[in-house]
Amino acid sequence: MRSVFYIFIFLGFFVNGTPPAKSAPIHDFNEAVSSGYQNYREAMFYLQTGNPAVASFELETFAQRWKEIVDRFGASPPDIFTTERKWRKTLKDIEFRIAKGLAAAIDGDAKAAKKHLGPIRKILSALRRRNGVFVYSDIVDRANDAFKQLLKYSKSSPDFEKTEQLDKLRRDLSVTIYWYERSRDDAPPEIKNNPEFNRLMESSLQALSRIWVAIADKRKDILISNLRGLASSDKMLFLRFG
Repeated sequence: MRSVFYIFIFLGFFVNGTPPAKSAPIHDFNEAVSSGYQNYREAMFYLQTGNPAVASFELETFAQRWKEIVDRFGASPPDIFTTERKWRKTLKDIEFRIAKGLAAAIDGDAKAAKKHLGPIRKILSALRRRNGVFVYSDIVDRANDAFKQLLKYSKSSPDFEKTEQLDKLRRDLSVTIYWYERSRDDAPPEIKNNPEFNRLMESSLQALSRIWVAIADKRKDILISNLRGLASSDKMLFLRFG
């Protein structure tokens, strides 16, 4: 009887003689995305610096790697993504955006290329968030988002005589420092051991700490100069290591 039971179990794995599709491990998917995402960030860096021709080389590699992702994972997402209704649509949307961005870069139109490619970052982040997936790139996204809120004070600085406004600045500063420290501490080894990354994080955290001094001394000039100085470092955090 036990032998018969196991035979039925074995047969249950097949339909019309074909084994069921096997879901890919989430680690394999994350690794594949991370590999292509490096090309995406490099392309965005060159587009930011006005070099669409160089960006196009990175985008060609990104397009090839993303096609491999669609071919490999499009019909068999990792288990954690199996309930994601927009799974294949999302992958194909990114593939379409890469193609449009590449065409614009080849034409020398950096602005159009950035317009097509820019949303990819948020699309991937939203896909992971909807399905409870969290990777290092998401930490950098949180750091960038937090600093974006803090940077608003460079154009509209708080009234240092109003406690409510100062308390909000303190909260925004604390959140930014938290995510920057997470970006430093939770970086994978290949990033954590990168001298450029360490210099970037050290100088950024030092600049953020000086904002506490600006608050204590009620110095708008120190607040604004540090925020404006941090703006380029914040972009580099994503472009080089996000």
